[in-house]
Amino acid sequence: MRDLRICFVGDSYINGTGDERCLGWIGRLCERRFAWDYRLSFYDLGIRGETTPEIRLRWKQESDVRFQEGADNRVVLQFGMNDIAEVTDKGRQVEEDVSISEAEALVSEVSALYPTLWVGLPPANEACSPMQPSEGLEVSFTQRRGQELNERFKAVAEALSIPYLDLQTPLLANRDYMSSLTRGDKMHCDGTGYAMIANLVDNWSAWDAWFKD
Repeated sequence: MRDLRICFVGDSYINGTGDERCLGWIGRLCERRFAWDYRLSFYDLGIRGETTPEIRLRWKQESDVRFQEGADNRVVLQFGMNDIAEVTDKGRQVEEDVSISEAEALVSEVSALYPTLWVGLPPANEACSPMQPSEGLEVSFTQRRGQELNERFKAVAEALSIPYLDLQTPLLANRDYMSSLTRGDKMHCDGTGYAMIANLVDNWSAWDAWFKD
């Protein structure tokens, strides 16, 4: 029986923060792919508030301990939202050029070892900015920065020949998704938004191909 193990690595959107059902998009996605003819183990390696450089520092150690020799080990990445956060009185958390260089290094490292998919950052929660994710911290988000980073991420993925799923284009045009950002914890989308992300990934040919290998 195929032992399929997938590490989902990234930030709070990987973790599903703000979802009232505590499934996020990865739980919903893997639920749809559950089958008795293979064993699917999925691991949530999302940490709220982490930037691309921080994710790069930890991904290998955390993934390697969950993988096993002889298993079909794979990685799905999603990151970048915290890079574009503007911290009140301090500025942007990660400058765009640093985000790009770190993303290129991260994706190169992962894909050199494991089959890799890259899911783009979703729309920023501009409507609820500024927000206070923790005591003493105030951050703001703008769509422009998210869209600019998304376009550069797409270029990096193309140069590295890594499948990249653009979430910005369909979700920015989806009124229901944008409304989902103003409900729940008012920092992330609620469960309906995560379900929409799961739908987009589940209908992605690159993801579907993993279950036909």
